[in-house]
Amino acid sequence: MNIRKHWSVGNAKIHYRVPGWGMDFFDINNAGRVSTKAGNQELDLYALGMDLKDRGIGFPVLVRFPHILQGMLSKLNNAFQNAMTHCGYTGNYVAAYPIKVNQQSSVIQHFSQQSQWPIAFEAGSKAELIACLGTIQTRNQTIICNGYKDEAYMQLALTGCLLGHEVIVVLENLNELQLVLKQSEEMDIQPVLGMRVRLSAVAEGKWQNTGGEHSKFGLTAGQVVQLVNELQRKKMLGCVRMLHFHMGSQIPSLRHIRAGIEEAMSCFVELHRLGLQISQLNVGGGLAVDYEGSLSNSYFSREYSVDEYADSVVRTVHRTCRENGVAEPTVFTESGRAMTAYHAVLITNVIDSETRVEDPTYTVVDHSMSREHGGEHLEELVELCRHIQSCSQKHGSQIDFSHSFTRLTQAVNQVNQAFTHAGLSLVQKAYAEKIAKAAYRQLSKHKESLDAHQRRDLEKKLVEKYICNFSLFQSAPDIWGLNQIFPVLPLHHLNQAPTRQVRLCDLTCDSDGQIDRYVEADSIQPYLSMHELRPGQDYLVGMFLVGAYQEILGDLHNLFGDTTAVNIKVNSDGSYQICERRGGDTTEEVLSHVHIDAVKMRKTWHAHLAEMNTPEPVTERVLYTLETALQANNYLVSPSRQSLHSS
Repeated sequence: MNIRKHWSVGNAKIHYRVPGWGMDFFDINNAGRVSTKAGNQELDLYALGMDLKDRGIGFPVLVRFPHILQGMLSKLNNAFQNAMTHCGYTGNYVAAYPIKVNQQSSVIQHFSQQSQWPIAFEAGSKAELIACLGTIQTRNQTIICNGYKDEAYMQLALTGCLLGHEVIVVLENLNELQLVLKQSEEMDIQPVLGMRVRLSAVAEGKWQNTGGEHSKFGLTAGQVVQLVNELQRKKMLGCVRMLHFHMGSQIPSLRHIRAGIEEAMSCFVELHRLGLQISQLNVGGGLAVDYEGSLSNSYFSREYSVDEYADSVVRTVHRTCRENGVAEPTVFTESGRAMTAYHAVLITNVIDSETRVEDPTYTVVDHSMSREHGGEHLEELVELCRHIQSCSQKHGSQIDFSHSFTRLTQAVNQVNQAFTHAGLSLVQKAYAEKIAKAAYRQLSKHKESLDAHQRRDLEKKLVEKYICNFSLFQSAPDIWGLNQIFPVLPLHHLNQAPTRQVRLCDLTCDSDGQIDRYVEADSIQPYLSMHELRPGQDYLVGMFLVGAYQEILGDLHNLFGDTTAVNIKVNSDGSYQICERRGGDTTEEVLSHVHIDAVKMRKTWHAHLAEMNTPEPVTERVLYTLETALQANNYLVSPSRQSLHSS
């Protein structure tokens, strides 16, 4: 761990790459605490977490910030407006929110109720469509219907028109045209149609297979021609308003985005030549989120800014339209990941570590300890550890630390073999582990003397486990399923140098329930730099950029349900208010998802107690304990600050 000797808040910002992934929404304040910016105000996230705890909202808690939703919507719109103004673009821009990214009502309602910018919504299923129709309070909203559709879906979409919305049915295959024509004729409604084309261009990235010729969705060139002929025969060419394509999610390279738009614009021009007056171009998703904060061409970063993305889209469309004499369309994007990722933060606490309790007398120079627990199997290890410690403390020492590392590793292996063959007691093995770890820590001060393989091996030996009060499978399933990277860092003490190399583990009984990759300094590391835990004090950790997909993808591993979630509005004076609070899943609610009936469980408890002739006071106590557990959630409860002080 290359931590500077003179640590400062500025070092912390660089070390955890906050300027890179924070997007001006997050920073570290002068007190060494992570804060969120809202206009000219900032909110201290550590203070927020502790205040929520005092209000009875324990950890883990998902905190959502509506001002960040609005901030990202403004960044998108400002970027496109500036690009359009710069090149004289005559069309408009609309951000479309695909609700699959986060279907929480608070997110949909925020976007629909804000009046600063025009916005559209995208639904990919009947349930998502009816959620839009029931959640959006204002009329005249544009709702884009994607995904595979049946007659009921078509009927629901056309019903949305009767509610006063502009519902655009995007045709994914030829069969859908017949379905929408049938329903529109029966309902006597003129449909508004779009068509999704399948591009040959493929964008490299984690989700590259969602685009290209082998994409699951979209019409091939032959199917497009067939669809146009059918529309012409039905005299319905004028119903087609939107051309839609999608290259994939989280595209790190702007070059691939340009290539896709250029191909789509060729199709746009050709469709105009075939008689379609398409006025809307939906470029789909692809705008990446820089989870790493590295501004690079990696799967979980991006090598471009939002402004550069908008400029590339607008310039490509503008140039093609101008060269071919075609009217410039209204540009729609479906950048749901970028619109929502930043607004949600998981705040949790560290509940334990491998080295929480240290015996200060258990050192490598404790001669009485070495004699008491020594013996032939420990002598070489003890002497080697003392030698490493002594040489490490001598400035200008000529010791070959690389050779010492090799000897130490061999000595540890010999001790382990001795224990396996009953040549060493458990107490002796414990002592050997202790002094070896101390020696490895001394060697870590001289990592530059080790080769690359030794450095990696040393890091693995020194990484500690911090147990955190959350379920990775519930709150950040993409870490497990996609090897996703999310920024994780302590919420406080960042004005002090971290002294521990840590791997964060969750509460689940699963070896996959840990985070193996972290944003650190100039690379991705297998550990996170954190501070030593202090007895009786909460140590809070924040996981950032979890607002896209994570809530809806979370599963019930070990029956850990949804965490408590709060929406926080930052006031103009820097104070805050909880504008919405949703309690986490109770155990009874989680059990219902796996069809375990709480009523039947209660009957079982009563029956067992009756069969055992349990005294009434004991019966009441047992039933109270069981019922209390049933109505609580599955996460661990931290003691209040009052009880910590009193103890």
